[in-house]
Amino acid sequence: MFLAVAILAACQPQEKAWDELESHYATMDSVRVHYKISGQGDTAVIFVHGLGCDLNTWQAQYEAFAGRKGLRLVLIDLPGFGQSDKPDTNYSLEFFAQAIESVMADAGIGRAVLVGHSLGTPICREFTFAHPDQVLGLLDIDGVYVLLPTDSAMAEQYKLAMRSFANGFCQEDVKDYFAGFVSSLSGPETPQAVTDYAMSVMPNTPGFVACSTMGNLVDMRYWTGRQIAVPVSVVCTQNSGLEPDNKQRMQELYPNLTYTELTTCGHFIHMEQPETINQAIDALLNTIQ
Repeated sequence: MFLAVAILAACQPQEKAWDELESHYATMDSVRVHYKISGQGDTAVIFVHGLGCDLNTWQAQYEAFAGRKGLRLVLIDLPGFGQSDKPDTNYSLEFFAQAIESVMADAGIGRAVLVGHSLGTPICREFTFAHPDQVLGLLDIDGVYVLLPTDSAMAEQYKLAMRSFANGFCQEDVKDYFAGFVSSLSGPETPQAVTDYAMSVMPNTPGFVACSTMGNLVDMRYWTGRQIAVPVSVVCTQNSGLEPDNKQRMQELYPNLTYTELTTCGHFIHMEQPETINQAIDALLNTIQ
């Protein structure tokens, strides 16, 4: 009996170590979208990084869930970032959502849980609006929202402030602006390794990619208050400048909401407190199964 079990175990596919994952490329028109995939089964989790980052931001999540029975993990480099192509084009939320669509088609995935960090969250939202039948649930990790204040005068000031912030990325050499931006993303307990990662990748973003991405992000046509009905988990941090009514505003967007608000963590919650995010992923998977 022991020998039979040992032989059976040896025949089971073993999940590869993080640094052994192979690269794949989906094609979106003429744009190649780089991704890595692991696991087998009917349930997929797709990870979508934030501005200036790449799929390496998800290592702790991969190591926590690799090898789980029936689960596929998909890690994407958005166009303009990582090892994906960086065409001089319009980096709209629709464009990024199409990248997710192309990866799912290339990998043969019909439905998935989406995990988005920062910019990744509005991209996941846009994909959900375009393909509601393909999304099982959504995990928002300190996502970016451009939600207007209810006071009309303050709303106009807010729009001007958002446009000014986005325009800051429209420079010939955006490295210095990114460096200052990265320094604003840390919390009082952010490990140096997390800041080092951000500084190693974010300032290398091509200026035209950053400018187009941020210009589109603050376009109010994306921020109409449209709801998403699938189970949604929001994990955010007060160090990102949350408004006092943030939970209420999230409840208005997500009727089926689980909400967690942290106090000492910086913006890269999935890297700073991976156990918190891994538990949120696990809970979301249990909800949809």
